[in-house]
Amino acid sequence: MKKAIALAALASALAVSVPAEARTLKLGTAAPEKTPWGQFYIKFGQKVAEYSGGKLTIKNFFSAALGDEQEVIRQTARGRIDMAGASTTAASLIVPEFALVGAPYLFDTLAESDCAFDKHMIPLFGPMFEARGLVPVAWSEVGNQIFFTKEAIKAPGDIKGQKIRSAPTKTDTLYVASTGATAVPLGVADTMPALKTGGVSGATWPTVYGIAVGYHKVAPYITATNHVHQVGVTFVSKKVWDSLSADERKAIQRASDEVFPALRKAIRGAESAFMKKAADQGATIYTPTAAEMKQWQSTAPAVIQQVIQDTGGKAKDVFAKMQAARAACKAN
Repeated sequence: MKKAIALAALASALAVSVPAEARTLKLGTAAPEKTPWGQFYIKFGQKVAEYSGGKLTIKNFFSAALGDEQEVIRQTARGRIDMAGASTTAASLIVPEFALVGAPYLFDTLAESDCAFDKHMIPLFGPMFEARGLVPVAWSEVGNQIFFTKEAIKAPGDIKGQKIRSAPTKTDTLYVASTGATAVPLGVADTMPALKTGGVSGATWPTVYGIAVGYHKVAPYITATNHVHQVGVTFVSKKVWDSLSADERKAIQRASDEVFPALRKAIRGAESAFMKKAADQGATIYTPTAAEMKQWQSTAPAVIQQVIQDTGGKAKDVFAKMQAARAACKAN
Protein backbone atom coordinates (compact mmCIF):
# COMPACT_ATOMS: atom_id res chain seq x y z
CA MET A 1 0.00 0.00 0.00
CA LYS A 2 2.77 2.43 0.97
CA LYS A 3 4.54 1.62 -2.29
CA ALA A 4 1.38 2.29 -4.29
CA ILE A 5 0.87 5.62 -2.54
CA ALA A 6 4.48 6.59 -3.19
CA LEU A 7 4.17 5.73 -6.87
CA ALA A 8 0.95 7.72 -7.16
CA ALA A 9 2.61 10.72 -5.52
CA LEU A 10 5.57 10.46 -7.90
CA ALA A 11 3.29 10.26 -10.92
CA SER A 12 1.38 13.31 -9.70
CA ALA A 13 4.61 15.28 -9.22
CA LEU A 14 5.82 14.34 -12.68
CA ALA A 15 2.51 15.40 -14.21
CA VAL A 16 2.85 18.83 -12.63
CA SER A 17 6.51 19.34 -13.49
CA VAL A 18 6.41 18.24 -17.15
CA PRO A 19 4.83 20.93 -19.37
CA ALA A 20 2.03 19.98 -21.72
CA GLU A 21 3.03 19.44 -25.35
CA ALA A 22 2.62 22.55 -27.49
CA ARG A 23 -0.40 22.63 -29.76
CA THR A 24 0.32 23.32 -33.41
CA LEU A 25 -2.25 25.13 -35.53
CA LYS A 26 -2.16 24.74 -39.31
CA LEU A 27 -2.61 27.96 -41.28
CA GLY A 28 -3.28 27.82 -45.00
CA THR A 29 -2.71 30.74 -47.38
CA ALA A 30 -2.31 31.24 -51.12
CA ALA A 31 0.55 33.67 -50.48
CA PRO A 32 4.04 32.43 -51.38
CA GLU A 33 6.49 32.41 -48.45
CA LYS A 34 8.76 35.10 -49.87
CA THR A 35 5.99 37.64 -50.45
CA PRO A 36 5.24 40.28 -47.80
CA TRP A 37 2.22 38.25 -46.63
CA GLY A 38 4.32 35.13 -46.26
CA GLN A 39 6.93 36.94 -44.20
CA PHE A 40 4.31 38.52 -41.97
CA TYR A 41 2.62 35.17 -41.36
CA ILE A 42 5.99 33.88 -40.21
CA LYS A 43 6.26 36.84 -37.79
CA PHE A 44 2.70 36.23 -36.66
CA GLY A 45 3.53 32.61 -35.80
CA GLN A 46 6.61 33.67 -33.89
CA LYS A 47 4.60 36.15 -31.83
CA VAL A 48 1.85 33.62 -31.10
CA ALA A 49 4.47 31.21 -29.77
CA GLU A 50 6.06 33.98 -27.70
CA TYR A 51 2.84 35.33 -26.20
CA SER A 52 1.41 31.89 -25.47
CA GLY A 53 4.56 30.86 -23.63
CA GLY A 54 5.16 28.16 -26.20
CA LYS A 55 1.75 26.54 -25.70
CA LEU A 56 0.69 27.41 -29.24
CA THR A 57 2.71 27.22 -32.42
CA ILE A 58 1.61 27.90 -35.99
CA LYS A 59 2.69 25.91 -39.01
CA ASN A 60 2.22 27.96 -42.16
CA PHE A 61 1.32 26.29 -45.45
CA PHE A 62 2.19 28.75 -48.21
CA SER A 63 1.40 28.87 -51.93
CA ALA A 64 -1.94 27.07 -51.55
CA ALA A 65 -0.18 23.95 -50.23
CA LEU A 66 -3.41 22.89 -48.49
CA GLY A 67 -5.51 23.65 -51.57
CA ASP A 68 -6.67 26.86 -53.24
CA GLU A 69 -7.97 29.50 -50.86
CA GLN A 70 -11.60 28.75 -51.64
CA GLU A 71 -11.12 25.17 -50.45
CA VAL A 72 -8.99 26.21 -47.48
CA ILE A 73 -11.58 28.63 -46.13
CA ARG A 74 -14.36 26.06 -46.49
CA GLN A 75 -12.28 23.49 -44.63
CA THR A 76 -11.42 26.05 -41.94
CA ALA A 77 -15.11 26.81 -41.43
CA ARG A 78 -15.67 23.07 -40.97
CA GLY A 79 -12.81 22.80 -38.47
CA ARG A 80 -10.64 20.57 -40.65
CA ILE A 81 -8.00 23.31 -41.05
CA ASP A 82 -7.20 25.45 -38.02
CA MET A 83 -6.58 28.85 -39.60
CA ALA A 84 -6.81 30.60 -42.95
CA GLY A 85 -5.32 33.73 -44.45
CA ALA A 86 -8.03 34.64 -46.94
CA SER A 87 -8.73 37.30 -49.53
CA THR A 88 -12.06 39.07 -49.90
CA THR A 89 -12.73 36.61 -52.71
CA ALA A 90 -12.50 33.56 -50.48
CA ALA A 91 -14.16 35.15 -47.45
CA SER A 92 -17.22 36.12 -49.48
CA LEU A 93 -17.82 32.45 -50.27
CA ILE A 94 -18.65 32.00 -46.59
CA VAL A 95 -20.47 35.32 -46.02
CA PRO A 96 -21.71 36.51 -49.43
CA GLU A 97 -22.42 40.01 -48.12
CA PHE A 98 -18.69 40.41 -47.43
CA ALA A 99 -18.14 40.74 -51.18
CA LEU A 100 -19.37 44.32 -50.80
CA VAL A 101 -16.09 45.34 -49.15
CA GLY A 102 -14.52 44.64 -52.54
CA ALA A 103 -16.95 46.86 -54.41
CA PRO A 104 -15.32 49.03 -57.10
CA TYR A 105 -14.25 52.49 -56.02
CA LEU A 106 -15.95 52.07 -52.64
CA PHE A 107 -13.76 54.56 -50.75
CA ASP A 108 -12.39 57.89 -51.89
CA THR A 109 -9.12 57.58 -49.98
CA LEU A 110 -7.04 54.93 -48.24
CA ALA A 111 -7.41 56.84 -44.96
CA GLU A 112 -11.18 56.54 -45.27
CA SER A 113 -10.87 52.80 -45.93
CA ASP A 114 -8.49 52.30 -43.00
CA CYS A 115 -10.86 54.07 -40.63
CA ALA A 116 -13.83 52.01 -41.80
CA PHE A 117 -12.02 48.68 -41.38
CA ASP A 118 -10.28 49.54 -38.12
CA LYS A 119 -13.36 50.90 -36.37
CA HIS A 120 -16.48 49.46 -37.98
CA MET A 121 -16.05 46.29 -40.02
CA ILE A 122 -15.30 43.68 -37.32
CA PRO A 123 -18.46 44.59 -35.32
CA LEU A 124 -20.43 44.42 -38.57
CA PHE A 125 -19.08 41.22 -40.09
CA GLY A 126 -17.65 39.36 -37.08
CA PRO A 127 -20.95 37.83 -35.90
CA MET A 128 -21.84 36.87 -39.48
CA PHE A 129 -18.60 34.94 -39.91
CA GLU A 130 -18.84 33.31 -36.48
CA ALA A 131 -22.30 32.02 -37.31
CA ARG A 132 -20.70 30.23 -40.25
CA GLY A 133 -17.75 28.76 -38.39
CA LEU A 134 -15.01 31.41 -38.65
CA VAL A 135 -13.57 33.88 -36.13
CA PRO A 136 -11.86 36.89 -37.78
CA VAL A 137 -8.80 38.01 -35.81
CA ALA A 138 -7.10 40.49 -38.16
CA TRP A 139 -7.41 42.47 -41.36
CA SER A 140 -4.48 42.10 -43.71
CA GLU A 141 -3.68 44.57 -46.46
CA VAL A 142 -3.86 43.07 -49.94
CA GLY A 143 -3.64 46.26 -51.96
CA ASN A 144 -4.99 47.89 -55.08
CA GLN A 145 -6.54 45.76 -57.83
CA ILE A 146 -5.21 46.47 -61.32
CA PHE A 147 -5.25 44.99 -64.82
CA PHE A 148 -2.57 42.78 -66.36
CA THR A 149 -3.17 42.38 -70.11
CA LYS A 150 -1.41 41.06 -73.21
CA GLU A 151 -2.16 44.24 -75.16
CA ALA A 152 -2.00 47.86 -73.99
CA ILE A 153 -5.20 49.29 -72.52
CA LYS A 154 -5.98 52.80 -71.29
CA ALA A 155 -9.76 52.97 -70.95
CA PRO A 156 -12.59 50.43 -70.63
CA GLY A 157 -13.29 50.51 -74.37
CA ASP A 158 -9.88 48.97 -75.00
CA ILE A 159 -10.93 45.62 -73.49
CA LYS A 160 -14.42 45.49 -74.95
CA GLY A 161 -15.13 41.93 -76.08
CA GLN A 162 -11.92 40.51 -74.63
CA LYS A 163 -11.94 37.63 -72.16
CA ILE A 164 -10.55 38.98 -68.88
CA ARG A 165 -10.01 36.93 -65.76
CA SER A 166 -11.92 38.32 -62.79
CA ALA A 167 -11.74 37.22 -59.19
CA PRO A 168 -14.52 34.68 -58.56
CA THR A 169 -16.70 37.18 -56.70
CA LYS A 170 -19.82 39.03 -57.84
CA THR A 171 -18.16 42.41 -57.35
CA ASP A 172 -15.11 41.83 -59.52
CA THR A 173 -16.95 39.73 -62.11
CA LEU A 174 -19.73 42.28 -62.54
CA TYR A 175 -17.25 45.14 -62.62
CA VAL A 176 -15.12 43.54 -65.35
CA ALA A 177 -18.27 42.78 -67.34
CA SER A 178 -19.42 46.39 -66.92
CA THR A 179 -16.36 47.56 -68.86
CA GLY A 180 -17.56 45.66 -71.94
CA ALA A 181 -15.16 42.75 -71.47
CA THR A 182 -16.24 39.14 -71.07
CA ALA A 183 -15.53 38.35 -67.43
CA VAL A 184 -14.10 34.89 -66.76
CA PRO A 185 -14.07 34.21 -63.00
CA LEU A 186 -11.03 32.07 -62.11
CA GLY A 187 -9.25 31.11 -58.91
CA VAL A 188 -5.53 31.26 -58.18
CA ALA A 189 -4.67 27.85 -59.61
CA ASP A 190 -6.45 28.33 -62.95
CA THR A 191 -5.52 31.88 -63.95
CA MET A 192 -1.92 31.49 -65.09
CA PRO A 193 -2.68 28.45 -67.29
CA ALA A 194 -5.59 30.36 -68.86
CA LEU A 195 -3.30 33.28 -69.71
CA LYS A 196 -0.61 31.02 -71.13
CA THR A 197 -3.02 29.07 -73.32
CA GLY A 198 -5.00 32.10 -74.48
CA GLY A 199 -8.13 31.22 -72.55
CA VAL A 200 -8.07 34.82 -71.31
CA SER A 201 -6.17 37.81 -72.59
CA GLY A 202 -5.84 39.61 -69.28
CA ALA A 203 -6.50 39.40 -65.57
CA THR A 204 -7.23 41.54 -62.55
CA TRP A 205 -4.95 41.08 -59.54
CA PRO A 206 -3.72 43.14 -56.58
CA THR A 207 -0.52 44.90 -57.58
CA VAL A 208 2.00 43.24 -55.27
CA TYR A 209 0.57 39.74 -55.55
CA GLY A 210 0.24 39.87 -59.34
CA ILE A 211 3.82 40.99 -59.83
CA ALA A 212 5.22 38.75 -57.08
CA VAL A 213 3.93 35.62 -58.80
CA GLY A 214 4.91 36.81 -62.29
CA TYR A 215 1.73 37.82 -64.13
CA HIS A 216 3.58 40.75 -65.69
CA LYS A 217 5.76 38.26 -67.54
CA VAL A 218 2.77 36.68 -69.32
CA ALA A 219 0.55 39.77 -69.54
CA PRO A 220 3.14 42.57 -69.67
CA TYR A 221 0.80 45.59 -69.92
CA ILE A 222 -0.17 46.86 -66.50
CA THR A 223 -2.93 49.46 -66.13
CA ALA A 224 -3.19 51.03 -62.68
CA THR A 225 -6.97 51.36 -62.43
CA ASN A 226 -6.89 50.75 -58.66
CA HIS A 227 -10.54 49.81 -59.00
CA VAL A 228 -10.67 47.85 -55.76
CA HIS A 229 -8.79 48.30 -52.50
CA GLN A 230 -8.59 44.68 -51.37
CA VAL A 231 -8.37 43.66 -47.74
CA GLY A 232 -7.82 40.10 -46.58
CA VAL A 233 -8.78 38.43 -43.33
CA THR A 234 -7.00 36.04 -41.00
CA PHE A 235 -9.48 33.54 -39.55
CA VAL A 236 -9.41 30.91 -36.84
CA SER A 237 -11.87 28.06 -37.18
CA LYS A 238 -14.60 28.64 -34.57
CA LYS A 239 -14.33 24.98 -33.54
CA VAL A 240 -10.64 25.56 -32.82
CA TRP A 241 -11.22 28.96 -31.19
CA ASP A 242 -13.78 27.48 -28.81
CA SER A 243 -11.27 24.80 -27.80
CA LEU A 244 -8.57 27.33 -26.85
CA SER A 245 -8.07 28.72 -23.37
CA ALA A 246 -8.67 32.41 -22.69
CA ASP A 247 -4.90 32.96 -22.49
CA GLU A 248 -4.34 31.22 -25.84
CA ARG A 249 -6.99 33.37 -27.49
CA LYS A 250 -5.38 36.48 -26.02
CA ALA A 251 -2.00 35.38 -27.40
CA ILE A 252 -3.43 35.06 -30.93
CA GLN A 253 -5.22 38.38 -30.74
CA ARG A 254 -2.21 40.17 -29.26
CA ALA A 255 0.01 38.80 -32.03
CA SER A 256 -2.55 39.83 -34.66
CA ASP A 257 -2.87 43.35 -33.29
CA GLU A 258 0.91 43.76 -33.31
CA VAL A 259 1.84 42.21 -36.66
CA PHE A 260 -0.83 43.02 -39.22
CA PRO A 261 -0.98 46.84 -38.94
CA ALA A 262 2.68 46.80 -39.99
CA LEU A 263 1.74 44.68 -43.03
CA ARG A 264 -0.52 47.50 -44.21
CA LYS A 265 2.46 49.87 -44.32
CA ALA A 266 4.67 47.26 -45.93
CA ILE A 267 2.26 46.49 -48.79
CA ARG A 268 1.68 50.15 -49.57
CA GLY A 269 5.38 50.78 -49.57
CA ALA A 270 5.93 47.74 -51.77
CA GLU A 271 3.44 48.67 -54.51
CA SER A 272 5.65 51.30 -56.12
CA ALA A 273 8.73 49.12 -55.70
CA PHE A 274 7.02 46.16 -57.36
CA MET A 275 5.80 48.36 -60.22
CA LYS A 276 9.40 49.45 -60.79
CA LYS A 277 10.51 45.82 -60.66
CA ALA A 278 7.94 44.89 -63.31
CA ALA A 279 9.04 47.80 -65.52
CA ASP A 280 12.68 46.79 -65.15
CA GLN A 281 11.68 43.30 -66.32
CA GLY A 282 10.04 44.63 -69.45
CA ALA A 283 6.46 45.40 -68.42
CA THR A 284 4.72 48.58 -69.59
CA ILE A 285 3.03 50.53 -66.79
CA TYR A 286 0.16 52.88 -67.57
CA THR A 287 -1.63 55.26 -65.20
CA PRO A 288 -4.99 56.42 -66.60
CA THR A 289 -5.57 60.14 -67.04
CA ALA A 290 -8.26 61.88 -64.99
CA ALA A 291 -10.70 61.61 -67.92
CA GLU A 292 -9.92 57.92 -68.39
CA MET A 293 -10.27 57.29 -64.67
CA LYS A 294 -13.79 58.73 -64.78
CA GLN A 295 -14.60 56.13 -67.42
CA TRP A 296 -13.28 53.33 -65.20
CA GLN A 297 -15.31 54.70 -62.27
CA SER A 298 -18.52 55.39 -64.17
CA THR A 299 -20.03 51.90 -63.91
CA ALA A 300 -19.24 51.39 -60.21
CA PRO A 301 -22.58 52.60 -58.74
CA ALA A 302 -24.62 50.32 -61.02
CA VAL A 303 -22.32 47.37 -60.23
CA ILE A 304 -22.78 47.89 -56.49
CA GLN A 305 -26.56 47.97 -56.81
CA GLN A 306 -26.46 44.81 -58.92
CA VAL A 307 -24.30 43.06 -56.33
CA ILE A 308 -26.75 44.01 -53.57
CA GLN A 309 -29.67 42.70 -55.63
CA ASP A 310 -27.93 39.46 -56.63
CA THR A 311 -26.59 38.74 -53.15
CA GLY A 312 -29.89 39.24 -51.37
CA GLY A 313 -29.94 38.21 -47.72
CA LYS A 314 -28.73 41.08 -45.55
CA ALA A 315 -26.80 42.78 -48.36
CA LYS A 316 -28.93 45.92 -48.50
CA ASP A 317 -28.75 46.46 -44.74
CA VAL A 318 -25.04 45.62 -44.64
CA PHE A 319 -24.23 48.12 -47.38
CA ALA A 320 -26.24 50.81 -45.61
CA LYS A 321 -24.13 50.22 -42.50
CA MET A 322 -20.97 50.33 -44.58
CA GLN A 323 -22.05 53.67 -46.03
CA ALA A 324 -22.74 54.95 -42.50
CA ALA A 325 -19.23 53.88 -41.49
CA ARG A 326 -17.82 55.63 -44.54
CA ALA A 327 -19.69 58.82 -43.66
CA ALA A 328 -18.46 58.67 -40.06
CA CYS A 329 -14.89 58.23 -41.25
CA LYS A 330 -15.20 61.03 -43.78
CA ALA A 331 -16.37 63.34 -41.00
CA ASN A 332 -13.33 62.55 -38.83
